[in-house]
Amino acid sequence: MIKSLLSLLLLTIHLIFSPVVSAEDLELINRPINTSGLTGLLFTSSPFTLTPGVVEFGVSTISENSAAPDYTITEYPVSITSGLAHNMEIAVKNAYFQKKEGVSNRKRGEGDIELSYKWNFLQQPEYSASPAIAFIATGIAPTANDDFKMNGVNHWGARIGFSAGSEITWRDHVLGCYADTQLAIQDLSDERVRDRYGLFNAGLLFPISKYRNLQMLVEYNMVNGRRKLGVESANYTAYTYGLRLVTERFNFSMGTQFLHKQVEQSNNSGKVIGTISMKF
Repeated sequence: MIKSLLSLLLLTIHLIFSPVVSAEDLELINRPINTSGLTGLLFTSSPFTLTPGVVEFGVSTISENSAAPDYTITEYPVSITSGLAHNMEIAVKNAYFQKKEGVSNRKRGEGDIELSYKWNFLQQPEYSASPAIAFIATGIAPTANDDFKMNGVNHWGARIGFSAGSEITWRDHVLGCYADTQLAIQDLSDERVRDRYGLFNAGLLFPISKYRNLQMLVEYNMVNGRRKLGVESANYTAYTYGLRLVTERFNFSMGTQFLHKQVEQSNNSGKVIGTISMKF
């Protein structure tokens, strides 16, 4: 896990110090994609979208460690996102998983394919703190290995919801406030594996450097009502803290998440997250 994050960091340093753009030319806030492929923080999706015609490629590392029960799950999401006309964007995401239980029990496999769509139908007015609002919809196709399902779907899955957010500026300061809520459903035609639950994320983003290219983020994350109550798929609440380094085209974000799981005989676990993305 540490080697993966170091590799991401070294690649980011190379990209950032390449002669691409000066700090003075940066946008107020660069809005890169998150681990799900939509623009946002690490897990929270913002209501804003990529510029039409812009394509962003992202690679992430998410490693969860638990002491009781003893396991480590590492996920490598890869996504491609494109900005569309009329304040829309579309994203395709897949992931590769590795799971280690105890000393010698190891599994690995591919995750499900997700196709996500976002429409920012209510934009934030200029010089106003009124929030922008977006509609979000995701379809999930079962491409994971049958013997390695890692919270995957058996037949089909979907998520639908909304995102709201506002970017507030005053003098030389700026604060981004974002939240999204989604309803997730899967396999409703199969009583054995059907599930329906809610997702909620909220976060703050604020620059901490002179040219706003170094930013701090804080998130609150929650999954509630999930029927599958295994250790990996438990309902939980979590707090996420991270740093983001951006230029006009590149993003490197890194953070840590502390999870409180609603499962008996299970210690709270933690995640380490690293993501890098590039716009074309």
